[in-house]
Amino acid sequence: MRKDKLYVGVDIGGTKILVALVQKTGQVLTRKRCSTPRDASPEQVMAVLMQTIQDVLDDKGITRRELKAIGLTVPGVVDPDAGQVVVTPNMNLSGLEIVRAVEDRFRVPVALGNDVNMGILGERWLGAARGADSAVGIFVGTGVGGGVIVNGELVRGCREAAGEIGHMVMQIGGPLCGCGNRGCLETLASRSAIERDLRAGVAAGRKTILTKIAGKDLDVIKSSVLRRALEEKDALVTDVMRNAAEVLGYACLTMRHVLDPDVIVVGGGVIEACGDFIMPIVQEIVDADVLPGARPGGRVVVSELADDAVILGAVALAQQHTGSSPIKPPPELPAYPQITGTRFGQVTVDDMSYKYDICVRADASVRKRNKAPVKQRYGTSHIIAPEELEKVCKGDPKTLIVGLGQDSMAEVNHEGQEFLRSRGIALQALATPDAIKAYNRTRGRKAALIHVTC
Repeated sequence: MRKDKLYVGVDIGGTKILVALVQKTGQVLTRKRCSTPRDASPEQVMAVLMQTIQDVLDDKGITRRELKAIGLTVPGVVDPDAGQVVVTPNMNLSGLEIVRAVEDRFRVPVALGNDVNMGILGERWLGAARGADSAVGIFVGTGVGGGVIVNGELVRGCREAAGEIGHMVMQIGGPLCGCGNRGCLETLASRSAIERDLRAGVAAGRKTILTKIAGKDLDVIKSSVLRRALEEKDALVTDVMRNAAEVLGYACLTMRHVLDPDVIVVGGGVIEACGDFIMPIVQEIVDADVLPGARPGGRVVVSELADDAVILGAVALAQQHTGSSPIKPPPELPAYPQITGTRFGQVTVDDMSYKYDICVRADASVRKRNKAPVKQRYGTSHIIAPEELEKVCKGDPKTLIVGLGQDSMAEVNHEGQEFLRSRGIALQALATPDAIKAYNRTRGRKAALIHVTC
């Protein structure tokens, strides 16, 4: 028998069921995908689900005694405490006590969650939002799903209906949404919305290569077809996709204003296929935000986990359900020192004076800056690069303040800036006197590199 028991993550979707066998570290050992039966009864869907889980276990010769727990995800509203599917708009599972059914079959604890909530949970554990205190997920596919994490915890809401970003109204009196409201994000930026607008364009007589690529039946236009049309610079597809991308960009901007999260993760099939076109438009809108914050921060990034986001989120939920959550709460902040003054060749931290450049790490420890490797590589200590920043940023600060010297002679090079951006660390690079003021007033987990020798 294995020393560390295994987990099964399950993503039940309207078109596919994905099941994976996963170690507690998040390593996927095997996975199986099958089609969700169309227009099927709950019993038929459950029969396919049960067999797919069993197939995944059999593939690695895993017995039930080697299985710790199962995490299930379903699109729609679920009641995790009751183990029940409340409503699934695109599947016939509403009202099903799904947890009890799976527990009875496999005799292990089973946790239940909404699929897109689990998507952002997976990204928070091992993906693009890894380590973030707060994160928002927006997943663009047939519809638009969302999830929210605050202080490291998934926000479920009093009705288990939090994070329905796809049903945030973006256009008053806009197109009718499947939820019954009008002008939801989903009716303006999902693949279904894109398909509707493309069909309208064709009906209005606009020329397009879509009919050549996808045929005359445009009821369903796959994301891969949209990508090809964009590559061919099809005017109709470009116009419709640009409009959807702009709406998505303003949705990200709105979530930034509402929650101000560390990171907004954008994913889903449309983004996977067409992200190279969509994301620059989204980023341009967010970057043009004229409402300032007190400090830099807040990234918009693409999902790193793709299809695995949901199943890994389901596994994280299953671990939480059995008392061994892989997602640690944000660490408590240490008592950071005060930097009280600087002059050429000297800086004072609390009551200690240092006659050399210093680093203050996220754990509040003060260290002498090691300039030798920098001088050896660049011929000067004025270049601040990824190799040095990786050491300065141990402990995962949210903000790094860099003092560039009395006359701002030092600089964080392009590679260093990209390193910080990839880690989600906000950079404030200022003349040293201004950097000291910024460090003292910055809240949250922070670090500093103070250059005083020029």
